[in-house]
Amino acid sequence: MDKAFIVVAVLMTAGGFHLAHTGNADKGKVLFESAALGGATTGKSCATCHDGGKGLGSSLFERKHFTIMGREENSLADVVNVCIDQPLGGTGLDPRGEEMNHLIAYMKTLIKQPTKK
Repeated sequence: MDKAFIVVAVLMTAGGFHLAHTGNADKGKVLFESAALGGATTGKSCATCHDGGKGLGSSLFERKHFTIMGREENSLADVVNVCIDQPLGGTGLDPRGEEMNHLIAYMKTLIKQPTKK
């Protein structure tokens, strides 16, 4: 039996092999506009504060450190979860899950990239 196949099979069985979810911007848009995201209880959605990408900033996807609502966060997924937890009154998503990947894929469509000279 091929050694590479055995290694992959062992990793998958042990749970050490994680296939990354690819985000779908269309699904992300639905989540971004949903007042029920993460079990939200305030009637707000991401779009309430960030309609059309307002306030997201063009460096959002290059940054390694964030300060949001008085908290220090190290990933965009953590920032999204702060928004879900606090303004939306819900429960944060799995930072590596499909829904988070969909949301981030949609957010990328909202950011205006600086033009290169």
